[in-house]
Amino acid sequence: MQLNGKEYQLIASYLAGECTDREQRKVEQWIDQSQENKRQFQELRRIWQLSGDAVSPQDMEWDVNQEWNRLDRQINKEKGASGSKNSDQKRYWSFRSSSIHSGTQKFIRVAAVFLVAGLIGLLSYQSWDKPAQKDQEPILRQISTGNGQRANLTLADGTEVMLNADSELELPKEFASDVREVHLDGEAYFSVSKNEEKPFLVHSNQSTVRVLGTSFSIRSYPEDQKVQVVVEEGRVSFGQKKEGEGQKAILNRNELGTFDLSTSTLSTRTVEDLELYMSWRNGYLKFEESRLNDVAKALERRYDIRVFFEEPTLKTLLLTAYLKSRSLQNVLDVISTSLDIEYELKDNTVTFRK
Repeated sequence: MQLNGKEYQLIASYLAGECTDREQRKVEQWIDQSQENKRQFQELRRIWQLSGDAVSPQDMEWDVNQEWNRLDRQINKEKGASGSKNSDQKRYWSFRSSSIHSGTQKFIRVAAVFLVAGLIGLLSYQSWDKPAQKDQEPILRQISTGNGQRANLTLADGTEVMLNADSELELPKEFASDVREVHLDGEAYFSVSKNEEKPFLVHSNQSTVRVLGTSFSIRSYPEDQKVQVVVEEGRVSFGQKKEGEGQKAILNRNELGTFDLSTSTLSTRTVEDLELYMSWRNGYLKFEESRLNDVAKALERRYDIRVFFEEPTLKTLLLTAYLKSRSLQNVLDVISTSLDIEYELKDNTVTFRK
């Protein structure tokens, strides 16, 4: 897998121990996806460790600008006299300007990851799957929520988005002239403003949802190892992100599509109760034969708490419940009564026990 500049930055933050929980899950999910990814990560970690051992006070005196200028010349040489930089080059330049001013040992280590890992080859035109764009790439902005938070957004085209807890939406400041594209990590509900001339695309993990105008919810938390899309109104095209390859399906109202990341398989089915997938919009939680371990993850996001189990067997207990109360205490009482178990709530930590 060819990494881009942003992904190298994320791995560098992971190696430095400065990731958020969401970023850490994203890196670890990528590592587990294939043996090639594991090999690539081990090489980057080795570079990181070697660069840390090698940096001495004398090394800190080297001319950073001179080294970056040397890299500039090499990139321009491979790039040629014409063409424009694409989005990953821009991310790289953004990283460069922010890192130079720090003047710290960490910068040198991050630079080592970029340089030794072959950033020059990455940025050369021979390495890109797509040709250079003549138009300037859009400026991206990110909107994120932590545990216990939700966000309501109205995009420039009139599309309404509700972002669930522990989620992140990346979108351009202005949409392109022929398409509206966003990237989602987590869970969100979309009510897309209809525009047949400009389809709306939601990229998430290895999948893409394509719509003209509809209402749907998409769930794509890294630990789930799957992407789920359920349609409330209209219809969407859902499938693998690769253009012209992989499975795709048309989802109509009350249909659920599930893309399994571990097997790259897509399945669809009709659902009778949309609230099982959309109750979070109203601050409620609805479960049907759900494992207590999955319920615990939902509670952690909803109430910004940590959940522990005294015995691993408790994780497999199945819960069917509609938790309408906004009080954590009441919700825990319902779970405790339904499953005939006990719990302890102390500060922001819940422990389930028999």
